[in-house]
Amino acid sequence: MAKADERRRFRFALVKSILRCESVRRLPHDHKKLLFRWLANGWSITDTPPDTSRIRALEKAASDARRLRAALGRLDAKDAASLDFNYSQTIPLSTRLYALEELANDADALARVIKGEQADIVRLRKRRTAKSIANTLSMFGIPFSTRNDWDVDERNVTTAMRCVMFAMLEADAKKLHWGTAAAIVKLGFQMLTDPDEEKVVFSEGEIPVTAGDAEDFRLFLREMPEFNGIKLVE
Repeated sequence: MAKADERRRFRFALVKSILRCESVRRLPHDHKKLLFRWLANGWSITDTPPDTSRIRALEKAASDARRLRAALGRLDAKDAASLDFNYSQTIPLSTRLYALEELANDADALARVIKGEQADIVRLRKRRTAKSIANTLSMFGIPFSTRNDWDVDERNVTTAMRCVMFAMLEADAKKLHWGTAAAIVKLGFQMLTDPDEEKVVFSEGEIPVTAGDAEDFRLFLREMPEFNGIKLVE
């Protein structure tokens, strides 16, 4: 069976199982429709970081710079002197070798920075997604349990986990796993109940914002690096 067909069948079975859950079955018809609509737009975690090509290009530049520097270092002394004489009016060979070493180190460092930014983007997207879905579950009275509730089946999959899985399916997430669904439910519940999530922080001494708003702004800055000169301070 084609993968698309498998996903359609899984989605159909998932919707049926959600509708059979006690916490959803008691909702009015229009509330059920609204629940599925909000869940369908609730997932914002991408499976692949968007800057993978940038990281690969930087790592290749660093590798090529090191190879070229090593090749130049293996030149016969006479040939190196000849090249150095030709470069004497511009940039000496020794300076070019140093520049290649700097280029390799800087390219590696920038690749590590981008990797860190991408990890931060995924973390912030996960937190924002978890809080959004948790708000939806809370509004419709769906328990945040991830085990041993009345809606559990033989796989220990709860109503909240089914709702998260539906959101993942609607967003065409490639990696579907019940463990991910459980983690999102737990994180969302933590964010809704942790008082630190509502503490006030300040943006450059201007307007007070909640911690959640500050995280959203940090995500915006990560995703739009042209604005990365703007900083948040507590």
